[in-house]
Amino acid sequence: MTLRVTVLGGAAAWPNPGQGCSSYLVESDAAAVLLDCGPNTLATLREKIDYHTVSGVVLSHWHSDHVLDLIPYRYGLVYGPGTLDAPIPLWVPLGVEQRLHALAASLIDPGDDPASFWASAFAINEYDGATLIRIGDLTISLHWSQHYVPCYAMRVEQQSTGAVLAYSADAGSIEPLVELVRNAHLAIIEATLDDYGDTPPAERGHLTPESAGQLARLGGAKSLMLTHLWAERDPETVMARSLTEFRGPTMIAERGMTVDVR
Repeated sequence: MTLRVTVLGGAAAWPNPGQGCSSYLVESDAAAVLLDCGPNTLATLREKIDYHTVSGVVLSHWHSDHVLDLIPYRYGLVYGPGTLDAPIPLWVPLGVEQRLHALAASLIDPGDDPASFWASAFAINEYDGATLIRIGDLTISLHWSQHYVPCYAMRVEQQSTGAVLAYSADAGSIEPLVELVRNAHLAIIEATLDDYGDTPPAERGHLTPESAGQLARLGGAKSLMLTHLWAERDPETVMARSLTEFRGPTMIAERGMTVDVR
């Protein structure tokens, strides 16, 4: 199978009408991986594949719009029909495992073990920028991304075809991510902001459409998907603004959209 990505959600901060927040299903012959697991995206995942067959989940950072559907996902794996042969590997930035246990503690009965809440569904692994994640025939490298909390963009490479997918996660600066995007067949880049206002460059946590297009151009991406957008923003305007910097094939992330990465 050609490397394939399906948009499970591309909304920013809270779900849009008919679309959840950040989550992308990346599939090959040997793997099915979730990049982030934002709210209101599990339903779309269930439309596409058996959720028991996901090979791994990689979270970019600890913000609710990128992680909250882990909770219903866990309940489905534990209590739903079907069988999970082994806990699904869950990769999170350093320090996030403790936050997952704290979240579990708020959901379970007093005296229950927060670690056991996740253990039957997910095998938690922490990563840093030097970690290389291998799942099936996919290799995922992590790249630090400027944001309000520790955040990592991802570069997914399929060994059999050489296909490359780049995912910016949330990003306030394009400079750290140019090599991430280098010659990617598809770059999924956030374009949350209309403008930066008076925010100094070092304090920014999101990109504008122009910056997203510039990142794709500087990295030599073959195509661009713009994501992390409010429903109130006109998609044609967002795309037109990005096209002032990047003239290659460009699309807006839509729920259920499937793209072959090649």
